[in-house]
Amino acid sequence: MATLTVRNLPDATRDAIRIAAARHGRSMEAEVRMALETTFKSAKPVLTPQERLARIDAAVMKAYAGKRPDWTVDEFIAERRQAAERGE
Repeated sequence: MATLTVRNLPDATRDAIRIAAARHGRSMEAEVRMALETTFKSAKPVLTPQERLARIDAAVMKAYAGKRPDWTVDEFIAERRQAAERGE
């Protein structure tokens, strides 16, 4: 397990943590741990560059019915952004 030190925490924040911890019957450390776990548990996992490219490739294939177009990925991204702005 990792250890995290937070410096320069405002007194008001510390007090809010203390109050929340007391309400939940936990230590301040356990309260902060729970808040961090809850906040970042639902965060999307970070994709590797290869995973991002695979998703882009899949989107290209889907958008063009399996026929690879003869333009660059940058042009594809620009086209998809424009389509999103139009609500497509």
